[in-house]
Amino acid sequence: MFCDIVPELAGTVGVVTTTEISQTALTAAAARAAHLIVDDRPYIFTDPLAETLLGERAEELIAYHRLRGEHPVLAGARAQVTCRARLAEDRATNSGVDQYVILGAGLDSFAYRRGDLLERMRVFEVDHPASQQWKRRRLTELRIDSPPSLVYVPLDFEQQALGDGLTAAGFDFTARAVWSWLGVTMYLTTDAIRATLATIAQCPPGARVVLTYNLPRSELTGLSLTIETTMRAIVSELGEPMISLFTPVEIQHLVQALGYGDITHFGPDEARNTYFADRDDGHFGGPQRILTAVVGDRPR
Repeated sequence: MFCDIVPELAGTVGVVTTTEISQTALTAAAARAAHLIVDDRPYIFTDPLAETLLGERAEELIAYHRLRGEHPVLAGARAQVTCRARLAEDRATNSGVDQYVILGAGLDSFAYRRGDLLERMRVFEVDHPASQQWKRRRLTELRIDSPPSLVYVPLDFEQQALGDGLTAAGFDFTARAVWSWLGVTMYLTTDAIRATLATIAQCPPGARVVLTYNLPRSELTGLSLTIETTMRAIVSELGEPMISLFTPVEIQHLVQALGYGDITHFGPDEARNTYFADRDDGHFGGPQRILTAVVGDRPR
């Protein structure tokens, strides 16, 4: 079964170039869109703009989920993408924060769905310039106006300082904030990950980050290892190879060394208990996990 689906997926979505949007951003949006088509109600996460933002790629990318939605790779992708998006937005909307920063925003549509919250909250979408330009062109084509409280921050995590980019965009490092960093760390160097977390740690105590990280192959067995092998082949074909992988202990040590506390790991068991308790379609497997952490008091 895996032998059948890997060439279909990897050979169709194409290879990323520096002039177009990240292809993994497209596949994540397709998973969010397909969740509303393939999976049963009640939905874990509702993103009615995901399919529209995909444009001409929508039918092609969602078709895999329509035709083979129960396949472990596709079902697992939907569960993973919807859970992480739901968790990040739950933290942002239930914390009474002033600022919500979406790192590696891709086709995230929070700012266009939650106008009620943007009356009291500023949203900063941080992404690679090429991906952000693609998204903004697509929004213009759809005649979707950007809310006044939304700020775009074009930035290459490996080449530019996040703090400088955010400060220039008007981010207030003294105000309360939640940071969402989903589906990104595995594509960055450890130095870039550490530098980003150090920037977030400049926020006042209580600021929260929700991030995903991928486990190394040595931590995986059975179906999870098979899915990891499949996904690694796909993203490499897309021109976005995985670089940095962490065990739970390693990522915890990294954030603790930067002064974070209240660290929580959110894996398949937590996802089932939190979002899939009354469902039988929660297919979890693969290498990705979620970590939440809170900025602690800085030493005086």
